[in-house]
Amino acid sequence: MRKFSTFQITLMSLLIALLVIQTYVPITIFPGAPTITVGHIIVAIGAILLGPSGGLVLGTVWGGLSLLRAFTAPPSPLSVLLFTNPVIALVPRMVVGWSVGWLYQKFQKRIRIPALLASITAFIGTFLNTGLVVLFTYLFFVKNPTILLRDFGQASSTTGLFWLITIMLGANFITEAVTAVVLTPLVVTPMQRIVSRRHK
Repeated sequence: MRKFSTFQITLMSLLIALLVIQTYVPITIFPGAPTITVGHIIVAIGAILLGPSGGLVLGTVWGGLSLLRAFTAPPSPLSVLLFTNPVIALVPRMVVGWSVGWLYQKFQKRIRIPALLASITAFIGTFLNTGLVVLFTYLFFVKNPTILLRDFGQASSTTGLFWLITIMLGANFITEAVTAVVLTPLVVTPMQRIVSRRHK
């Protein structure tokens, strides 16, 4: 993993502090659903500004905080069932952090408008997070869907399990994707000027 400058470490520390705050200030669309998070936006911003290594660090911290909150102060029944599993809590967030940073660097020369590229990569990161959470949840509960379905009055079937996960997390995905697409470039664009000046 690459070494970070003092400025980059300071920036990463600030973003980690924001991740801690957002973890304990949850937003929920409707009762029983997992909370909407701005963690994906914070990680996307960090990944764009610090690269895939910085994004991976932030994604790991975000996943670790989700795991900790699920054990200590869960915001919803579904959060307990999902995010006390280290794979579901950690892996999607780690993938998001690394992927957003890598994709931004990869396509920087092809997409010359930084704000547009930031929006695209933030959307992809949000999609990866939701998609991997759905995938891992299905894989872990497919053999015994009753434990997940009974809290929502659903029949015990793998079909019901799939649609429950898709609907519950899909509602959050729409909101999180829109906020990521809009807010990420608004923050990243001025921050990139600061970062570039620091490295002149």
